[in-house]
Amino acid sequence: EILWTDGLGVMTRGVTDDSGTLQLQHISPERSYILGKDAEGGVFVSENFFYESEIYNTRLYIFTDRPLYRAGDRVDVKVIGREFHDPLHSSPIVSAPAKLSVLDANGSLLQTVNVTLDARNGGQGSFRLPENAVAGGYELRLAYRNQVYSSSFRVANYIKPHFEIGLALAKKEFKTGEAVSGKLQLLYPDGEPVKNARVQLSLRAQQLSMVGNDLRYAGRFPVSLEGSETVSDASGHVALNLPAADKPSRYLLTVSASDGAAYRVTTTKEILIERGLAHYSLSTAAQYSNSGESVVFRYAALESSKQVPVTYEWLRLEDRTSHSGELPSGGKSFTVNFAKPGNYNLTLRDKDGLILAGLSHAVSGKGSTAHTGTVDIVADKTLYQPGETAKMLITFPEPIDEALLTLERDRVEQQSLLSHPANWLTLQRLNDTQYEARVPVSNSFAPNITFSVLYTRNGQYSFQNAGIKVAVPQLDIRVKTDKTHYQPGELVNVELTSSLKGKPVSAQLTVGVVDEMIYALQPEIAPNIGKFFYPLGRNNVRTSSSLSFISYDQALSSEPVAPGATNRSERRVKMLERPRREEVDTAAWMPSLTTDKQGKAYFTFLMPDSLTRWRITARGMNGDGLVGQGRAYLRSEKNLYMKWSMPTVYRVGDKPAAGLFIFSQQDNEPVALVTKFAGAEMRQTLTLHKGANYISLTQNIQQSGLLSAELQQNGQVQDSISTKLSFVDNSWPVEQQKNVMLGGGDNALMLPEQASNIRLQSSETPQEIFRNNLDALVDEPWGGVINTGSRLIPLSLAWRSLADHQSAAANDIRQMIQDNRLRLMQLAGPGARFTWWGEDGNGDAFLTAWAWYADWQASQAIGVTQQPEYWQHMLDSYAEQADNMPLLHRALVLAWAQEMNLPCKTLLKGLDEAIARRGTKTEDFSEEDTRDINDSLILDTPESPLADAVANVLTMTLLKKAQLKSTVMPQVQQYAWDKAANSNQPLAHTVVLLNSGGDATQTAAILSGLTAEQSTIERALAMNWLAKYMATMPPVVLPAPAGAWAKHKLTGGGEDWRWVGQGVPDILSFGDELSPQNVQVRWREPAKMAQQSNIPVTVERQLYRLIPGEEEMSFILQPVTSNEIDSDALYLDEITLTSEQDAVLRYGQVEVPLPPGADVERTTWGISVNKPNAAKQQGQLLEKARNEMGELAYMVPVKELTGTVTFRHLLRFSQKGQFVLPPARYVRSYAPAQQSVAAGSEWTGMQVK
Repeated sequence: EILWTDGLGVMTRGVTDDSGTLQLQHISPERSYILGKDAEGGVFVSENFFYESEIYNTRLYIFTDRPLYRAGDRVDVKVIGREFHDPLHSSPIVSAPAKLSVLDANGSLLQTVNVTLDARNGGQGSFRLPENAVAGGYELRLAYRNQVYSSSFRVANYIKPHFEIGLALAKKEFKTGEAVSGKLQLLYPDGEPVKNARVQLSLRAQQLSMVGNDLRYAGRFPVSLEGSETVSDASGHVALNLPAADKPSRYLLTVSASDGAAYRVTTTKEILIERGLAHYSLSTAAQYSNSGESVVFRYAALESSKQVPVTYEWLRLEDRTSHSGELPSGGKSFTVNFAKPGNYNLTLRDKDGLILAGLSHAVSGKGSTAHTGTVDIVADKTLYQPGETAKMLITFPEPIDEALLTLERDRVEQQSLLSHPANWLTLQRLNDTQYEARVPVSNSFAPNITFSVLYTRNGQYSFQNAGIKVAVPQLDIRVKTDKTHYQPGELVNVELTSSLKGKPVSAQLTVGVVDEMIYALQPEIAPNIGKFFYPLGRNNVRTSSSLSFISYDQALSSEPVAPGATNRSERRVKMLERPRREEVDTAAWMPSLTTDKQGKAYFTFLMPDSLTRWRITARGMNGDGLVGQGRAYLRSEKNLYMKWSMPTVYRVGDKPAAGLFIFSQQDNEPVALVTKFAGAEMRQTLTLHKGANYISLTQNIQQSGLLSAELQQNGQVQDSISTKLSFVDNSWPVEQQKNVMLGGGDNALMLPEQASNIRLQSSETPQEIFRNNLDALVDEPWGGVINTGSRLIPLSLAWRSLADHQSAAANDIRQMIQDNRLRLMQLAGPGARFTWWGEDGNGDAFLTAWAWYADWQASQAIGVTQQPEYWQHMLDSYAEQADNMPLLHRALVLAWAQEMNLPCKTLLKGLDEAIARRGTKTEDFSEEDTRDINDSLILDTPESPLADAVANVLTMTLLKKAQLKSTVMPQVQQYAWDKAANSNQPLAHTVVLLNSGGDATQTAAILSGLTAEQSTIERALAMNWLAKYMATMPPVVLPAPAGAWAKHKLTGGGEDWRWVGQGVPDILSFGDELSPQNVQVRWREPAKMAQQSNIPVTVERQLYRLIPGEEEMSFILQPVTSNEIDSDALYLDEITLTSEQDAVLRYGQVEVPLPPGADVERTTWGISVNKPNAAKQQGQLLEKARNEMGELAYMVPVKELTGTVTFRHLLRFSQKGQFVLPPARYVRSYAPAQQSVAAGSEWTGMQVK
């Protein structure tokens, strides 16, 4: 009698039949027990663990165009699905909308994409990664019909290498058996060789498979390489000698080179060693035979070749005995008689002893035994077709008369005793320890079923199983291109063929063309489509025995409680960094192609301007749910191609030494280089060596214009490139604007002679003024918490104003919102609290609230949903710091909290009481406001009388909305209202308007007073709070002015006209029919022309050249005393600020000019530096670089300045020439008229050699 229990009670019971078996049916918990009693009164207990291994429901195959991306890349996603009812039978999915969520490596939700899934075509979508996306594994979650499906891809970040590593091989193609030789060439961007660079070479090989030139995974095992660390010579060359490959292989050579910089430049090069020898298949009728039986082995060449096998060899694994024999000349088979039972390995070798084929074979016979406690099962074939008979050789460790034989998958499908075979198999006893089971294979076995054997002896039980794998029909998808090699820019024609069992069939295909080097750094993440939809099924049957049961789990309470679930841990994976800089990684992506009745489909794409090997992957599914996957390769090659090696932006007065690289696959071939600039044409006759050639241009380039180059050989144009060069003013720029009335005919513009970046925008209506301010805010530089939040607000407003959220403009805005949201996340400190620029320290309650508020605005706009309690964290730091915060900051935080529907009535009462206690003197309100209109009330003077007045008025508005009464005296409130209304501050006017109400005209008056020099947070708040007064109106069209004006689309939905001509226009001419119209003119002018007020801060700049010390990564600082800079050297830029006042200067920034082509090294880890007179002392470790790059400059945020502060950064100078620079300066971020510049003319000019 058998009882089945879950520990709480008996679920079901029964009695075994004559064969000793019993089947019980009940829903099984994860842990259960079988209690049994035999006829003689003996009892036994068996413990069983169960969970569903295979569940048949909707399977969604989610994959991306490639497995690895860089920040800012576009990601294309395809979804294919079927509804499965059992392992083989499925039906189309239900057409329904789905939501695709993108989670970054930190688990943060980046964005959500709407995807419509179609029953036949599946679904597709795309999104763009933020420019500042973090590296790591990303997850895609697809919510479809109340279920969530997942997929993944990876993102890697790369730092731009400061020198190039080129590979020139001695010959174009290598065969197996040939040594691979060539040279590496290390060059700086200016063409100078990288001398004495330490170069480490790491070689990996992947053996190419015998069929289709595909990669067969054999691990990335190392190949020995002599001289794996070497040094480049005076010309930047490193000789390369790689060992010969004895099999067709793909070499992956990783080169890691260092010239003493803070980090190595790493690149990976691919070398394909084509098949030089023949490969053979070796087969036999069955995978096992009887001892003494003659076994025929057949071999056949997989390709035509002169290499042939001449000997065979077998090795018996049990005792390592071996035997070899000669193969008949021109034969196709040989016969072996294995005298002893056991396991054998057979190999075919050529005359040189190279293995050409191999096979394993088992031999049965008397004396064959398995290892003690085990059962050996060997199938005669690895794959069966329905209708065949599977032969299973069963070997026991001792003579056995009884065992339980089962077929298992979702349940115990069939069962039999060894002594009484059931009708689903036949058994033959070969000897005392071996049996042969013959199982007819039916369609229902596909894709696999498990054959199990269990026996007991002497109180022990032994158990083993083996799989019977059955072929599942698959689509055969062939990919064919009209050529195997293409030049960049050529049209590639691709033919796709889909067939089933040799007959054409129509199918839905998805095709991607991806740079093969992507897969060298990140193997394909998506599984093979056939293995995904028709995987080998997991065995749902758990086998346990009472003979192995010792006791109930002593860790569990004996009280009757439900069994707990099992804990499982997740395994994480790591990935190599990808050190490459190709512009295009996906050459083509066709998410939905349909082959016709003849199984044909075609598409074309232009080969990208990238020289590499491309992989074409095609995945498909037909109407019956059968799937297949095909692959092909092609190469993009070019004998001669050019690449610019110079910046595109310069300052007026710069004299750059222009140049470019010409990469040649030929040696000592004459070519002609023709360059054109500013109407002048120059022709140079050159003889190029193989590899990279740096060519200096003879043009005199000192003004803006288009520079073009053309490479000719034998009268034919081999390559051509062009780039636009811009020359900007050599002083610090200041944004200026004015409003003018323009009409038909000529209008005087009256701009400064040095004005640049001139733009015209209509400001005829309040809506136009609103849009103009919105665009100005979005264009603000720098990425601190204030500026990032101030960009998110107008971007959210722009998103809400769009009529079509699927348009190209909407995609651009969504991308900018994603970038800035992610930037905010990266600035967050512990507990999601924020400092000014993400620096260390306790979070600031006001900055934290601003970041949360900006993120809430953006999330509301683009539909990123969070739980209501999530936003409650915004007020955590406010509750701790409120008593020490300025009243204005407190009022603003609670205004945002109220807008976010957070509970803040109690906090509002506390603020109102604080205002009442302040006891402000009425004469404070009567003082005349003389502050600069561009100074920030919020961040520069938040505790001034005007700031308190604005806080008072804002609090009145908040209390009114919350239906609370104020405790502040009415006359104090009136004085506050009057002071705010009479000030020149836009924020004060905005708060007054919110309190008393207003219209579009009043709003336009406030918005007209906003300038680019004012604090971004005040402009963003004004726009956000005043947006409700704006009616949705189409933009006013400003007709094209006469002359060199170009139209430009703006983020806010409007447009402007930009001056693209030479000099500064004097007049604006329109047609006579133009009626008078208000126009806003914006331009940029040198800071020296604008009104500036100096502050008591001294700015000093000193450059040091880094001379390598005795220890690695240690340097001696050599002061640079002249303006001459070596382009090959590494420099330390030291900026020293000294404040001459006692009061702390808050919120400032140092702006340091750089010549064109100069860059700040981002990595300083491990570098130590010493002054010359302290060479024997321990070097100082360089602090982490804290800067943001701007145009021809870098900026360092300075939150607080008191006394002396020093900032140090590593610099490289890559562009040669003479350059003019403005002096370094310190600027108050929220009082921009207050600044101090470095004294003297030092570092206002540099000559880079």
